[in-house]
Amino acid sequence: MNVSFRAEVEELDDGVRVVSVFGELDQATVADLEQVFDEVINETSAALLVDLSDCAFIDSSGLGALVSARDRVLSAGDRSFGVCCPDSQVRRLLEVTGLDTAMGIVATRDEAIDVLRTNGGAPTTADG
Repeated sequence: MNVSFRAEVEELDDGVRVVSVFGELDQATVADLEQVFDEVINETSAALLVDLSDCAFIDSSGLGALVSARDRVLSAGDRSFGVCCPDSQVRRLLEVTGLDTAMGIVATRDEAIDVLRTNGGAPTTADG
């Protein structure tokens, strides 16, 4: 993996898996994240939350990986997908591309986990 990038997987008690992204998600690192997504999506039927709280940068290849992961999770049936992103710069890119609405971006990890746990659906877009 690239030194400025890493993705960590955490399994929560009630069927939610969290993939936390650290560093820069770009063409040089997207294959590493896609590998993590492959493992998580293929190994479990859990809801998937992508935590971009510590993601400093994301480019179009990173956005594509998020869309692909979301599509794979949702097409698997009884699963849900969410993204949390408090970083204003990364969040702005998600908003400009419309992915904030399409993926149900929320500001905090706790908020996203709560929504995934309570209604089994993707989080709704947070204000601001």
